[in-house]
Amino acid sequence: MTTTANGLAKLVEECGELQQVAGKALVRMGRESARPAGSLRTRLEEEMADMLAAADFVAETLALDQQGIRTRRDAKLDKFRQRLAGEPG
Repeated sequence: MTTTANGLAKLVEECGELQQVAGKALVRMGRESARPAGSLRTRLEEEMADMLAAADFVAETLALDQQGIRTRRDAKLDKFRQRLAGEPG
């Protein structure tokens, strides 16, 4: 398996681990706006960091347009914020 394939496999693995922890956080918090606490919060932070590192590694390995990725990420973040504030978006 090449480094590129390993990087993609790791990204998929880290996304799955983040998904599992996020799912547990949703179950514990319900649909409230409460924040996860204690070890669940720590696990969520760790898995999010792991997924971001894997995504950055894949972007580097595949020589993806990292500025384009950041631009789209920022636009998506703005949309999420607008939706949370109840604005159309």
